[in-house]
Amino acid sequence: MTQAISTYQMQILDCISQVKDEEELKEIRNLLADYFSKKALDAMDLLCEKGALDTTTIEDWSREHLRTPYKY
Repeated sequence: MTQAISTYQMQILDCISQVKDEEELKEIRNLLADYFSKKALDAMDLLCEKGALDTTTIEDWSREHLRTPYKY
């Protein structure tokens, strides 16, 4: 099953087609990582403001091991 590329994805691809070297690609990757990191932090802040999340929950997450067990 193939999914069509959206207009937004096409715009990103068009911008990326202008990349000239590995350094520019690295900069773009960092910009995207920073962008999505900020979005995640903003969402967590909102959950904290609503009382759905607190520091105890976040600390509990840091100790969780949610790995998928695989049978070989």
